[in-house]
Amino acid sequence: MSANRRNHRIALTGLSIALAAAMAAGPLAAQEAPAEQDKKDEKATELARIEVTGSNIKRTDVETASPVQIISRQDIENMGARTLLQVLDNLPAARPAQVDSKSLFTGSDGASQANLRGLGAQGTLVLLNGRRLSYYGAPAGFQTQFVNIDSIPAAAIERMEVLTDGASAVYGTDAVAGVINVITKREYKGLEVNLVTDKSSRFDSYGEHQASITGGFGDLDEDRYNVYASVNLYRRDPIPLSEMYDKKPAQYYINNPNYINNLRIGTGSAPGVFNPGYYYAIDPVTKVRRDEAAPGCNNVLAVATGTRCIWQTWLNNEIEGGAKSERVTAYVNGHFLIGENTEAFAEATYTDIDLTANGGTPRAFGTTTGNPQSWFSRNTGTTVNQFLTPWLGPDNEYNHASPELKAINGGVVGLSYLLQDVGGNHFGQRNTDKSYRVLAGLKGSLGDWNWETAFASAGTHSVTYQTTNVNIDGFIKAFGPFTIDPGTGRVIISDHPAYKFGEISEANAALIREAFPTFDIQSWTRLHTLDGKIEGPLFNLPAGEVRAAFGFNATRETFYTPGNEDAANGKITQQGGSWFDGKRNTYALFAEAVAPITEKLELDMAVRLDKYPNFSANVAPKIGIKYQALPQLLLRGTYSEGFRAPSLAESGTGGVYAQIGGYRDETRCAETNAIATLLRQSQRQTDVDLGNSLYNSDCSRNVARMTRPNPDLKPEKAKISTLGFVWEPAKWLSVSADWWFIYRRNEIVAPDYSNPEEIIEMTRFPITETDQANLAALAAMCADPASGVTCPGTLPSYSTGNVASVIGQYKNRGRTLVDGFDIDARSRFDLGDYGNLNIGVAATIARRNMYNFDDGSGWYYGNFVGYYGNPRLRATLNADWSYGEVTTSFFVNYVGKTKWAWDKYDALDNNAETCTGGYVAVAPSDCDGVPAWWTANLGLNWQPDDHWHVGFTLKNLFNRKPFFDPNDWMTYSGYASNLGRSYSFSVGYKF
Repeated sequence: MSANRRNHRIALTGLSIALAAAMAAGPLAAQEAPAEQDKKDEKATELARIEVTGSNIKRTDVETASPVQIISRQDIENMGARTLLQVLDNLPAARPAQVDSKSLFTGSDGASQANLRGLGAQGTLVLLNGRRLSYYGAPAGFQTQFVNIDSIPAAAIERMEVLTDGASAVYGTDAVAGVINVITKREYKGLEVNLVTDKSSRFDSYGEHQASITGGFGDLDEDRYNVYASVNLYRRDPIPLSEMYDKKPAQYYINNPNYINNLRIGTGSAPGVFNPGYYYAIDPVTKVRRDEAAPGCNNVLAVATGTRCIWQTWLNNEIEGGAKSERVTAYVNGHFLIGENTEAFAEATYTDIDLTANGGTPRAFGTTTGNPQSWFSRNTGTTVNQFLTPWLGPDNEYNHASPELKAINGGVVGLSYLLQDVGGNHFGQRNTDKSYRVLAGLKGSLGDWNWETAFASAGTHSVTYQTTNVNIDGFIKAFGPFTIDPGTGRVIISDHPAYKFGEISEANAALIREAFPTFDIQSWTRLHTLDGKIEGPLFNLPAGEVRAAFGFNATRETFYTPGNEDAANGKITQQGGSWFDGKRNTYALFAEAVAPITEKLELDMAVRLDKYPNFSANVAPKIGIKYQALPQLLLRGTYSEGFRAPSLAESGTGGVYAQIGGYRDETRCAETNAIATLLRQSQRQTDVDLGNSLYNSDCSRNVARMTRPNPDLKPEKAKISTLGFVWEPAKWLSVSADWWFIYRRNEIVAPDYSNPEEIIEMTRFPITETDQANLAALAAMCADPASGVTCPGTLPSYSTGNVASVIGQYKNRGRTLVDGFDIDARSRFDLGDYGNLNIGVAATIARRNMYNFDDGSGWYYGNFVGYYGNPRLRATLNADWSYGEVTTSFFVNYVGKTKWAWDKYDALDNNAETCTGGYVAVAPSDCDGVPAWWTANLGLNWQPDDHWHVGFTLKNLFNRKPFFDPNDWMTYSGYASNLGRSYSFSVGYKF
């Protein structure tokens, strides 16, 4: 990261002048001769006025009252970042957010988010060249609408400006935590081709590859026009389970000793080899389960309940390791001078993203003995849909169980059988996203005033294709019609089903494709915007010119998710046909002024009036002060108010129907774990295996969930402040520090289903046959002295069944207060014949992160800082040494340690004495909390002439492996890469 990565510079010093010149001149600045640049530095007062993110007023001084971080294209290369997401991962003010490769089954599958200050994607505004983009088609968690940062044209990026201050007074909704403004080249002439590839040392299958071509013609000064286009191709290779299964953090395998064994590698039947499966029955009196491998089984496994015929897990599953992504982004930009004072401009962006993940092992026919699958669907109201895989009747032509097993339930038996007719590539998920933005506008000047107006149309079309769940009609076609066995009352399949057990055939495959079909969930968003502004001098004060800006903004926003018809009717298990249909017009007026009160004191004021339908007009003010206390010391501060209007997903028409994952029922969790704990003490391996499978199995479950929109929601409101300084004690050193504060209230949240008060309705399953079989297994163990277990007089048992469904509604709930410090130090050293050395350190130090759950007095949860997901310190260090034609870069990214607890109450359970996190054991070295994490990158860039440039980067130079994180479904934290040392090579040529 170079010394001018941020604009933390004193006004009108050599460093800030150089940066302002670079921003004003754009890509042509790098082509100017050194002598011409020296002349420009000598004429600081003749700099062109430029517009900086967070303000509508053009200025010659890039230092504003608000802190703005500027990341150049060279800085991005020095980081080793290849995507916008990777850039944000290296900014201390940014926090981990959704990553497309890990987004499957989140509701907003296949997209990546930006998240400043940890306030979520809904609190961070993302702009392209100062204007809004359309939201991604599928909201995160079916609630949070956000911009998919993967859709932004990476090849055309000139720089990024990150405003780490509230900006609702300038930009309106969403800009509570800050603004990320991606700025493309203003003009480009010539042709350039770039290739980049990254490979991992741990995973042979993995790679990231990019190719881009940028070309343009015309010179604004000579030809009075410039048009250029850029096309970027990106591919990320998937990581299959065959490479991932043995590369998780070591503690995971200690906690899950049967994980690798359960893959059945080398013991189960091989993929594609016929496996007859196994039968089972549950004694209606003793509740004891009996398993029996089917005749002809060549892979028999002895278990506590008998024998099973087992198969290998197909290790081509890509959902867990990382999905494949292919992206094509095209960008066109044009500027045309009209007359002496007018310029026409236009740009168009189109992005096509295709993300796929193989689901791996074919599904099995497994007769249900535990809880049925349960889910809500749009057209079945509050009725919970349920599905159980039926049994085989006594006269079924495929019931080849022994007479002894048949006798248990009058001939009715369960069946576990691998439906591998369609192979291992049928199941999985695919997400496509096609997004665009077209914009045209005019800008010019009238005397001393500058004006600009533009119309933009943006939109996305996102489609999720899933091949994971049962279509009930297709399942009945393959195995039905279903009937009720008169002796046991169980649902049984046809005695002569269309599906032929015992063979692998194309006819069977056709039936499985109908029973487990690929269904789609489509979403569309649209955003049409007309804006205009005028900016210029109002009058003069003794200290200088007062400049002002006035403008308007009108938008038309639509969001439509029709849902899948079969899912809406409850025919797709675990998918409920979530749907939304909303549209609205919004209008805004804004004004801003900058006034030099004295030669050293400058006042910046802004106000914006936004009108959303069904809400009173919102007024968002902002005031900023900049004071040049000393020639080397600049003081600055801001106060603003922000807001976020409810999204159409939260307040429109529709709702979320399906399931919620990870639901924790403390009652069932404790009861099942008590049973499992006793079983795990046994000397009999079959008891231990059962205990291991039961442990924590009821602590995180899929539950039918319905979340209703709320038309009575109020906008979120926020108060934001910053206070800081920029100090330049020497020409080679600049230091800045800013305190930031955000207080957000009336937060719009989904129901907290762990809180009974927020559940409108709840239902539970009865205690199942599987529950009773587990209790019978426990009783048998305690009755056998060979188990070596001294059991209590009263054995653990179940008092209730698992939760089946919950219903809730979006609501305004609570308030959050976060504050902390941003510190940045940059230095430049002239080494004479040995070139130039730039060193920089940037850090965000969190002070408070507090949440009031019920809007009452006081802070319900206390301070989150230092607890899980809220490190006190995030920091980066960079050193760039330029010598001749070579630049060497060293970059370190650091995330501080935290407790394992989610909040202060969990700390009572997850502490050094118990050595647990998320209620499971962590590595002994990590008993005191989540360890700090850091990685280092070493880069080398060579530019032998004006045409070639070659780069090589070692990412994760010291080959650090991630620690075990029980709170993350990937088993390691999102900011801790599991790729090991990676190698990146880039080459480019300018014609």
